[in-house]
Amino acid sequence: MKQLLKLVQGKLKTWYYYQELKEISFASALITAVWFLYNSGEEIFRWMLTETGRMYVVFFMAGIVISITIKIYYRVMVIKYHEKDTHIELFKELESNR
Repeated sequence: MKQLLKLVQGKLKTWYYYQELKEISFASALITAVWFLYNSGEEIFRWMLTETGRMYVVFFMAGIVISITIKIYYRVMVIKYHEKDTHIELFKELESNR
């Protein structure tokens, strides 16, 4: 199944109309989101002002902050250990030349 998904994704990326497909799907998702907010935005806003809604909003925002923090920490660690791996590889090459 995993190979099938990779094969389909590879075929889609090499397809001539791949960029247009991405743009159309993004535009349709944007139109759907705007339509959803237009139809039920007022109800959602009223729910967010209730006690339960405020609690959910706080947890949602805390989740966003935690995920951004983890993402930044991961990038810093990748850069840090990539530099160490580069130094280790350089030292290995110097030791093999002796």
